[in-house]
Amino acid sequence: VLGVLFAFYCCRLAWQSHSFNDVSTGSDATPLWIPQLAMAAGSVILAIAFLDELLLEARGRRAQRASEDALRNE
Repeated sequence: VLGVLFAFYCCRLAWQSHSFNDVSTGSDATPLWIPQLAMAAGSVILAIAFLDELLLEARGRRAQRASEDALRNE
């Protein structure tokens, strides 16, 4: 739930910055929606990954990790 809320508010922040024509206070006056767009895209991808794992767990199809004892070479 937190991942989805984070993605929603990141996208909302980028949209509001674009709507208000908000720019950075630096000497280049970069529009703030440009760097915020990267953060919004990353948070959406993270939320999708969380939802995917939740659905796999709910359906019982999540892959079980194999024992690491067979990988040891002593």
